[in-house]
Amino acid sequence: MQAVIIAGGKGTRLSPLTLRSPKPMLPLFERPFLCWMVERCQQVGLTDILMNIRYQATQIQDYFGDGHDFGVQIRYVIETEALDTAGAMKLAEPFYTGEPLVVFNADILTDLDLKTLMQVHEQTQAQATIALARVADPTAFGLVELADLTSSNGHTVGTIRSFREKPTAAKAAILGIDTVNAGTYVLNPDIFGQYVVDQPLSFERTVFPHLLANQQKITGLVWEGYWLDLGTPAKFYSAHLDILQKTMPFPLPPGVQEIQPQVWVARTATIHPQARLSPPCFVGEHTLLGSQAELSSGAIVGACCLVDRPLPPGIYPAGTLAV
Repeated sequence: MQAVIIAGGKGTRLSPLTLRSPKPMLPLFERPFLCWMVERCQQVGLTDILMNIRYQATQIQDYFGDGHDFGVQIRYVIETEALDTAGAMKLAEPFYTGEPLVVFNADILTDLDLKTLMQVHEQTQAQATIALARVADPTAFGLVELADLTSSNGHTVGTIRSFREKPTAAKAAILGIDTVNAGTYVLNPDIFGQYVVDQPLSFERTVFPHLLANQQKITGLVWEGYWLDLGTPAKFYSAHLDILQKTMPFPLPPGVQEIQPQVWVARTATIHPQARLSPPCFVGEHTLLGSQAELSSGAIVGACCLVDRPLPPGIYPAGTLAV
C-alpha cells in the first residue's frame, strides 16, 4: 500500500501558532508533529509516501527532503490553490501505483492500529475503509451510521449506511449515533477516476456520498482508543498533557527521563535542588531552572529556556526567559 498525508491546510483555527509555520510542522515536544506521522508510516511498512502540501510548503520540503533520513520515500504534491481534501488526492493521481492508499489528515493524534485498519480493508473488499471514533458530544461533528456490525481483532466493524450532518442535541439523542469520521482512510485509487483534476473536491460532501449512492461498499472500523483533533491551541496543549500522563502513547525525545511520576526532564537540563516541579510537566534540553523556579502542573517548557520564577500551566517555547 501507499501512504498519502494531507498536509496542505493553513491551520486557521490554530492561529497565531501557524502564522509562521504549517500546521503539521508545529512541535509536539520539540519535534514537528509531522515527524511522528512519517515514522508511524515507516513502522507499518508504508514507505512510499505522497505528501500533499501548500501553505509554507518549502518548510516541509526542506525538513524531510526525499525521506531517505526517515527510511521512506517522500514525493510532494503541491497545491497552488486550496482543493479540499479529496481534491488534493485527485492531484496526486499520477503517482498512484494501483495499490490501496492509506490516507491521513495531518492534524489527528491517535493510537489507531494501522495494521488492523489495513487488514479490515482487505478482508471486507471495500472501496473505502474509514476509521471512526466515538465522541461524547456528537453535535460538533457529522455522524457516520453503521450497519451489519461484526468484530475484527476485538474492534467493531460495520458497513457504512449513511453520513449525517451535524445534529442538534435532541436529534443526536434520537439517532443514538456517536461515531464520527476519525480522519484516517484506506481507499482504492480508482474511486477518483470520475472526478476532474484541479477542482475542489470533498470526501465528506462528495466522494463518500457518491460511493454510497452508487452502492459501492464503505467499511467503518470503530476505534475505541485515543483520538484527538489538534485543530485548536487548546487541543494542541491538551495533547501534551495526555502524552505526559500516558493516556496517549507517544515517543518523547531521546534523553528525556521521567524523574518522578509524570515529571519528564531532558538529561541536558539543569535543575536547582530548590526548584519545584508539579506533575505533569516537561523540561526540554539545555534548559536551566533556578532556585526560585516553580513549574505548575501542566507546564511544558521547551529547549534552551531560563526559568527562575513560578510558571503557570501552559507551553513555553524554546528560548523562553522567565526570571
